[in-house]
Amino acid sequence: IQEINARVDKILFEHGKRDFARFVQITTPPTPDNHVKFRKAIIDTIQELKGLNIRSAMNSGTDILGRFYEVFLKYGNGAKEIGIVLTPRHITRLGVEILNVSRTDVVFDPACGTGGFLVAAFDYVRKYANKTQLDEFKENKIFGIEQEPEVVALALVNMIFRGDGKNNIIEGNTFAKLIPKKATKVLMNPPFALKKDDEKEYRFIDRAIEQMEDGGQLFVIIPSTIMFKGKQYKAWREKLLQSNTIQVVIKLPEDLFYPIGVHASALIVKKGIPHDKSEEIFWGYLVDGYMKKKGVMKKVKDGNIEMMKSAVIDFLNGSTNLPKSKPKEYTVAPALLDSDLEFAPEYYL
Repeated sequence: IQEINARVDKILFEHGKRDFARFVQITTPPTPDNHVKFRKAIIDTIQELKGLNIRSAMNSGTDILGRFYEVFLKYGNGAKEIGIVLTPRHITRLGVEILNVSRTDVVFDPACGTGGFLVAAFDYVRKYANKTQLDEFKENKIFGIEQEPEVVALALVNMIFRGDGKNNIIEGNTFAKLIPKKATKVLMNPPFALKKDDEKEYRFIDRAIEQMEDGGQLFVIIPSTIMFKGKQYKAWREKLLQSNTIQVVIKLPEDLFYPIGVHASALIVKKGIPHDKSEEIFWGYLVDGYMKKKGVMKKVKDGNIEMMKSAVIDFLNGSTNLPKSKPKEYTVAPALLDSDLEFAPEYYL
């Protein structure tokens, strides 16, 4: 372990990235009983890395580290304890494409995890930008905050893989940190509140909105209950509508975050324009084609993700060609601003 740490430190020093060493330093398990398992895990990991074409992975647009961490968390069982819910790649791509993130946007994820949304945004912008434009975007227009040190390390490496956008990954509590400029597009999947004293998910939304420009858009994944529960949740929805417009609410597949059993929805909010009672909202039900098979999520059919993406984009662009509804998949209608103030897609579909 000491030899590995020394090698890493030397190489990072040679490349002017020595500050990064503390994030990836390996420490010995405190219990001797675990040393044999730990040694085997290190050997297995090194063998796996030797067989991985890092350069190819860097250029593939695949979030290799995010996929690795998903497996790692399943074995470590750390995800449930700290509320980490890693966003599947097809959902990060969906959010980025729906919001049509461009090189002129300032992109922000206030709870960035391994950087899944930031990776998707970077790869999407790269398709339509030249080198100079991409350099400007990665240096000055893409930001993330994450407080779990082990997760910060993966976000940093993810952005280094994409050309060293790591300077804009901020370690710390998102409620105590600010990015240097107002965001135009926010994409986020905040930690799910699994215990009573956990930070409520809607507080992350409020914090994100504080750091957005008026007219900016937020794509956020939240537990579905936030959109229909009463008391504090209803009070939050009322407050949100006073200064912002809800544009889209999509119910996500039930097993999306397996093995964590949380029913989730995707919400798109436009900042700075009070919600008009006649404002039409896109209510959708996403079927991504993934199913749980022997405890693993596998793609078994096409689902409706491409249709849903196209329909939401048409809706946000004000297309007159979009049908008002497609049975069991989506409908376009104003919210029923009654005493319950429900914003659950099931309520409208």
